[in-house]
Amino acid sequence: MVATGDHADSARTDAGLSTRLATPTDLPDVVGTLVEAFDQDPVWSWAFPDPQARAAQHAVVFRMTVTHAIANDAVWLTSGCGAVVTAFGPGVNEMSDSDAELFPTVLRDLLGDHADAVNGLFERFEHARPVDTPHLYISMLGVRDQARGHGIGMALLARVVEQADAQGIGTYLESSNGANDRRYAAAGFRVHNSIPVAPGLPAVNTMWRDPAQSK
Repeated sequence: MVATGDHADSARTDAGLSTRLATPTDLPDVVGTLVEAFDQDPVWSWAFPDPQARAAQHAVVFRMTVTHAIANDAVWLTSGCGAVVTAFGPGVNEMSDSDAELFPTVLRDLLGDHADAVNGLFERFEHARPVDTPHLYISMLGVRDQARGHGIGMALLARVVEQADAQGIGTYLESSNGANDRRYAAAGFRVHNSIPVAPGLPAVNTMWRDPAQSK
């Protein structure tokens, strides 16, 4: 339902990168990282067009996803929460059933008449996700501004994707900024499909990575 953000950086990083699963106490920091990372994202800034209200609106939406993700061991982060990845395993949705039911109302409260267009886009994301092939779903990838340029976003993604490789399953994501497609391609992803956003905006590419063959 949500897209992978525009702050995935491609520079190399230290092989000793420290990563771990997020815990409930990390919730505010994880949400803060995602709010910062997606502020200027092409899709998320269209969805929440008021720059003065956007951070608070993003925080409401991201908190719903991240709370559910942490409860399902689906949030990975680097030291200081510089980079965050939410990665849902097979059969796990992005939100709890109760929050998913509430979500259109939340959007309506935040966005008024624009909510219908945004909810329609999120539904297109949801329907585009493969249903017959088990996979790891990279829902969100964000890097804080001060941490960019060191490659920790793509390094964290690589660590998370190793889990899919170990399980012999593919990895799926939506790239909400076409500038990142080449970075995902370098990580083994290929364009799977595309999702229209709105008139005048580029479509979002969905991307798929087959599991690496064990040696």
